[in-house]
Amino acid sequence: MVEYPIRSCGAEGSRYFPGMSHDPSGADVDGDPGWIGLLGAAAMLIAAVLVAVALWHFAGSGAPALTPAELGETESLLNQLGFPPGPVDGVIDAQSQSAIRDFQVTAGLRIDGKPSIALLDELRAASAELGGSER
Repeated sequence: MVEYPIRSCGAEGSRYFPGMSHDPSGADVDGDPGWIGLLGAAAMLIAAVLVAVALWHFAGSGAPALTPAELGETESLLNQLGFPPGPVDGVIDAQSQSAIRDFQVTAGLRIDGKPSIALLDELRAASAELGGSER
């Protein structure tokens, strides 16, 4: 059986971490306190978390966009329900956003003026509740 000598943590380093030596005071041999490494690690962790949060924030809600047909249906249903979106052309312009906001206020939804699957579902439900008739 081969025996390996266990070196102390002197200037040459330890058996498992060569070149990373510490004296009993907790300072590196070159004089840097041991907590400097922890401070650097904490700073890197904070930076990584900030980058992750920024990416998550700027990525948006992740909700799928409506197809042109669904946008047209949204405008058509808004028009049927008495919230005129302007031309029913599948293009969400300022007038369409205003009609969406008006419907959201009336329906008690979160007001953002943006088309979504949830909004389209609410419009479909409102239209079915009213029998799909024009107002």
